[in-house]
Amino acid sequence: MEALSITLRLDGKDKKFVTPDHITGLLFRKAAKIADDFESQDSERLFTNEQVEFVCNTFGQKFTPDEFEKGIDARLVGRTIYAAAQYVLGNIAEATALLNSEGISNGEEPGE
Repeated sequence: MEALSITLRLDGKDKKFVTPDHITGLLFRKAAKIADDFESQDSERLFTNEQVEFVCNTFGQKFTPDEFEKGIDARLVGRTIYAAAQYVLGNIAEATALLNSEGISNGEEPGE
């Protein structure tokens, strides 16, 4: 399966992380809920601790929730969480497109 990658700035340096070869089935249910949360566009259902932990789990715990929040570009937080959910759900092309999108500077989030 194709890997998904993100870049975090840790200790002043960009570090690339890729998803492991195996994503557990336990993440599927969480991914479905997170995708639903983002598609609802309900601000109270976005950017939760559970969603940040989900991203860490999707990438095999290679970074902590704190490292994710401090290292991710603020304009990519929502897009990254949503892309991770889409990746786990098997929508790999969509997930990759979200993270490689050029719409970063206009503040667009999924569903806009």
